Amino acid sequence: MEIDNVVFLGGGASASEGAPPQDKLFRDYFNFRGRCGNQDTTSPGMDDRIGHFFKSFFGIDVRRVDLDAVTFPTFEEALGMTELALDREESFKGFGMTPARPDLQRLREDLIFLIAIILKEKLSGESKHHIQLVDRLDRENRLLRTGFISLNYDILVDNALMEPHPRYYLDYGIEYTNYDFLQSHPWYWERPIPEKSVTLCKLHGSLNWLYCPTCITLTLTPKEKRVATLIDKPHPCDACGTDTVPIIIPPTFFKVMSNFYLQQVWRKAENLLHQAARIIFCGYSFPDADIHVKYLLKRVELNRSHPPEVFVVNECEEKSEYERKTEKLRFKRFFADPQRVHYMKASFQDFCQSDVQYLEEWPA
Repeated sequence: MEIDNVVFLGGGASASEGAPPQDKLFRDYFNFRGRCGNQDTTSPGMDDRIGHFFKSFFGIDVRRVDLDAVTFPTFEEALGMTELALDREESFKGFGMTPARPDLQRLREDLIFLIAIILKEKLSGESKHHIQLVDRLDRENRLLRTGFISLNYDILVDNALMEPHPRYYLDYGIEYTNYDFLQSHPWYWERPIPEKSVTLCKLHGSLNWLYCPTCITLTLTPKEKRVATLIDKPHPCDACGTDTVPIIIPPTFFKVMSNFYLQQVWRKAENLLHQAARIIFCGYSFPDADIHVKYLLKRVELNRSHPPEVFVVNECEEKSEYERKTEKLRFKRFFADPQRVHYMKASFQDFCQSDVQYLEEWPA
């Protein structure tokens, strides 16, 4: 079935359900770890390694009680230092990168698992707004004509799109080992029927994907953020026994999209965008770090005969007038015809209840 609309989900959509924004990831994580006390659910040494990193690099003692008064670096800054050093094959004093002391490699993994752990903690309940959105699209007979693209690792939209099954199927656009599981298996996943499927493309990976780097296979863990527990409970590949690993592309300037399955997801997303009459950005600020996303959108814009209408739904009470103005300008200046870009005076929650045609647009 042809796609009329593509709903593009950024971090603000997940924040509406309780996910921490990027600028609060570290603070929320260390506050959470402080509350856990001795009930440590991470591998031995993970918090010590991250704590040593913050003390050495940024002078921050993460064990202090008043973390709310601390100005943490952005995730791009923290992980970017590590990734740039690895890319340049350089190290820092006290942070090696040799086989004997793979401190930087391990730190990079720790920071990625930090994301998974805090998202699992913050999003332990059932989503509200994502379910409202799927229900509305279903009532309006738009669901099968809507594709979803998500930059979020969480499984909020995944779970919401699973609710209408078996009337509709959730199709990630990639092949899973789950198709060969017995129906009695807790991770059994039925192969989607194309004419009854809603497509979801997760451009930066997902907390319910387990990748085997030996077999080059991907296993889905439906409704389960299994990646968050890999740090202390490794999951071996059913075929070869190799420990599976996450596919998580962290929010840095050094995004590596070479994974076989991610490349398929990006190609599928491009196909969706080629079809869409409307692209609706939800909770997304169009940051400079997402140059891969901008490249994808520009490819679509230039390779189509008729460009889509673009709607931006990203209003929130905390946003200042300056932030609103600069965000609007980022979208308007990027697309060739700014008249086709509609910056809405509405939040993701508003869009979950009403289509953009019924929402108010900010004055030009």
